[in-house]
Amino acid sequence: MKKGLLQCLLVISASFFMYIAEAIEQKPWTFLVYLAGANDLNPFASYDLQEMMKVGSNQNINIIVYLTLQENGKPKVTKKLYIEKGSMRQIGAALVRDSGDVATLKEALEWADVDYPSDHIAVVLWDHGDGPLNRDLLGVAAKGVCYDYDTGNYLTDRDCLNAFSWARDTLRAGKKLDIIAFDACLMSCVEMAYTLSGCADYMVASQETIPGDGYQYAYLLAPFLTKSLDPLSFAQFMVSAYKQEYQGTLDYTLSATDLNAVKLLVSNCKSVAEILTTQLKGKNKAAAKSTIKKCMNSLLCPSFDRVYIDLYQFYKNLLKNVTAFKFSVSIENQLKLLLNSGINLFTQVVKSNVTSINYQQAGGLSIYLPSYDIDSSYYALYWTEKNPYWLNLLEAYLS
Repeated sequence: MKKGLLQCLLVISASFFMYIAEAIEQKPWTFLVYLAGANDLNPFASYDLQEMMKVGSNQNINIIVYLTLQENGKPKVTKKLYIEKGSMRQIGAALVRDSGDVATLKEALEWADVDYPSDHIAVVLWDHGDGPLNRDLLGVAAKGVCYDYDTGNYLTDRDCLNAFSWARDTLRAGKKLDIIAFDACLMSCVEMAYTLSGCADYMVASQETIPGDGYQYAYLLAPFLTKSLDPLSFAQFMVSAYKQEYQGTLDYTLSATDLNAVKLLVSNCKSVAEILTTQLKGKNKAAAKSTIKKCMNSLLCPSFDRVYIDLYQFYKNLLKNVTAFKFSVSIENQLKLLLNSGINLFTQVVKSNVTSINYQQAGGLSIYLPSYDIDSSYYALYWTEKNPYWLNLLEAYLS
């Protein structure tokens, strides 16, 4: 009896120290998937886990998943998973967490950063997404990102900012995360890029909806079987891997945005919006309104979910139709310079962009520009607080 107990203790101790050694070994990358599956996307969670296991953690990368899952007829459970080639291991005891609670995202980030130190970190938010807005669509729960149907909660733009800026300051001594990616719909927009620009170097996201299958993780992680990648190369490869999966389908986009350059575009956008707003409030407001309406028409400018338009193509359309605004010569020339500058900035800001044939004009970043009214949640966005000039444009256009 004593010998058997001793043997058991030795096995447990060996396993424990193996885990400790694994956890503290610094590798080039930590890849964390915050997998929010306590909703109707839960069947796809197992598919993506299987894809990750085709690569598995190795000398170049730790692949870890913070999984919250609620399958039909079963209680909700949260597990920390370490992904290996061909298998996965649960780390610690099972928990019950709310994937729509900012505290849960912070817990996942702390686990990744403390237990799996690395030179670089990429975090994927996996679930439904609705862009930066936190809205109801005809009573359907289409809000924010990372919904938890058990609690009814979700992460807002400010929740994401809260968690990632906390991780930057508390866990990483002020160092930004390398990549924040969204395996979730409609998140590649100026508003979200601006919100996260102080938290990470790159954002990978889609302007359009993302199919239930989402990212193909076996493609996405394949380079790490033989080598490491620098952050920009990894962000760009995530985009090309997405194209590899969905090429031939009609409705897809994915882009990698340099968040360190996005404020240049935001500043340009401010100047453009101020000129348009002034014209919308002046004697030629009818001409200004009809011209903007033409420039954002879905036949000329890619639009997404009826309220987001492609900013790159919108700029190009404005430039083509600038004389229709009936500006003075000096203001017209000023706007032309701004629009040309903004169009050129996209080569600095959007580092990789893939689209289907239906969205081949899309430049990689959308912006909120509805046709009829402003969603109430727009007023509470971090973007709106810091950049009220776009709200001024919306109110002048929709008045």
